[in-house]
Amino acid sequence: MGTFEIVDKPKGCNPIPSIFTYKLKTGNHCQIIKYKARLCARGDLQLPSEYHKTFAPTSRFTAIRVLIAIATQMNLSLMHWDIKG
Repeated sequence: MGTFEIVDKPKGCNPIPSIFTYKLKTGNHCQIIKYKARLCARGDLQLPSEYHKTFAPTSRFTAIRVLIAIATQMNLSLMHWDIKG
């Protein structure tokens, strides 16, 4: 499916271990609708000297409103993703 690409580890790099978590999405009558898997980094094993390397991008509400206004003016459709975390 091309989701992951196997690459060589850079020299001097100590990668954080990761684990897969699995979840079943079920319907109203407990029938299985979807199998879900997520690759999670073990952040609890991160070295204190590497804390500054984390980044979580956020946007201001005014920027989102401008984006919606431009899309409306140009008759474009917008898509969104819900990210829980």
